[in-house]
Amino acid sequence: MSMSRARYLVLALLPALLLLPAVVPAADSAGPPEPPRTISVDEQTGATLPLESRFLDEDGASVTIGSLIDKPTILLPIYFTCPNSCSTNLANLAIAMDRMKLQAGRDYRAIALSFDDEETPETARSAKANYLNLLDDDFPADQWRFLTGSRTAIDAVLDSVGFSYKKLADGTFIHPSMLVVLADSGMIIKYVYGTFIPGDIEIALTEAQRGRPATSIKRFLDYCFNYDPTATNAVFETVKLLILGTFILGLAFFFIRILRKKRG
Repeated sequence: MSMSRARYLVLALLPALLLLPAVVPAADSAGPPEPPRTISVDEQTGATLPLESRFLDEDGASVTIGSLIDKPTILLPIYFTCPNSCSTNLANLAIAMDRMKLQAGRDYRAIALSFDDEETPETARSAKANYLNLLDDDFPADQWRFLTGSRTAIDAVLDSVGFSYKKLADGTFIHPSMLVVLADSGMIIKYVYGTFIPGDIEIALTEAQRGRPATSIKRFLDYCFNYDPTATNAVFETVKLLILGTFILGLAFFFIRILRKKRG
């Protein structure tokens, strides 16, 4: 190898080595890999929910979902014991409703629907108490219902909105993060993604008041599921060692060439 090529090797590898501290943490913070393609949202705008599907509310009362949809309604599929984005989604919805000009009870209502059939009204009641704390004291609590139900009822509603999910061995779920806005007839009007910006929800609710299905704004579709970051770390530690070893070998060869040239 010539001196120029050795120098080029060192200069080429040096930036990679300097970037290692940034590359490895970035891999850790990148989060979990892509979920299976079967876990997604297949929008069903214009379709109607199975209004006869029966659930238990946070007080243990048996209700049909149709009996709750008496005005434009926000439907948020989550599960209350979720360790990841569900709590963020519930909080974002609470903050959005607190900031909207439309008033709960007069202009709309909201439903948080658990898709974990092992959750109970007690779980729902505890979750509701937590998220009502993010709203003004005058928010009508009966206008945000927290529902649990059987697998049959859950799947009937979520299949109708094109929402798919999967339960994992550890009891958590892989699922998309989104909400659906419904007309008072139970018709699906619009899907809202992202962080639930108040303006996006208000526009969807206004369209629901008119009963007109609308095209959803395609924002980034987030997913919620647990993952093991240690496996990812192992891969990037290996890459780091390979680059470091190559750099050291190149640097050693470069200085050996310099010493030989001086002795010659």
